[in-house]
Amino acid sequence: MTIILQEGYQSYLSELLPPLRQQVEQLNWLVTDLRCWGKYSPLIETWQAQSYDAAPYYSVVPGKTFYEAFVGWDMQVVWGVFCGVVGDIPAVPPEEVPYADGNRRIWSEPEAFQLAGSEIEIVAFDGTFTLLKFRDETVGRQFLEAFPTGRVVRTPDDMLQSYQ
Repeated sequence: MTIILQEGYQSYLSELLPPLRQQVEQLNWLVTDLRCWGKYSPLIETWQAQSYDAAPYYSVVPGKTFYEAFVGWDMQVVWGVFCGVVGDIPAVPPEEVPYADGNRRIWSEPEAFQLAGSEIEIVAFDGTFTLLKFRDETVGRQFLEAFPTGRVVRTPDDMLQSYQ
């Protein structure tokens, strides 16, 4: 299930993560393509710097660390891909590292996960919208209860509907 958020705090993970705290903390997170504005934790600064460098392309962090790095900070995620995985995250070849900026697949295949093992993916796109992808539709519906302005997207036309 893929949900698009376009209104309000759509790219403030400090607002989006609390309803999913239990699920977020149970996963390990691959963080990539990160660019943030505002007041953020020192961890975010480290992850963001790595996203700009040629290597290592991404950071891997435990769920509790991921949650605490965002919640409680007044920060907008302008760009970023966050992939929550059960268990260890194997090394990702550079050509397979998830990204948001310039990724046409976001528009053409909105339900496709960028990292095969992801249970949850969060994609912040230019600070204008955020996609949340859930393998477990029950978790997606739980999220929609907390954010009823979210809209389920399944096709490219669903994505483009936002811009008409």
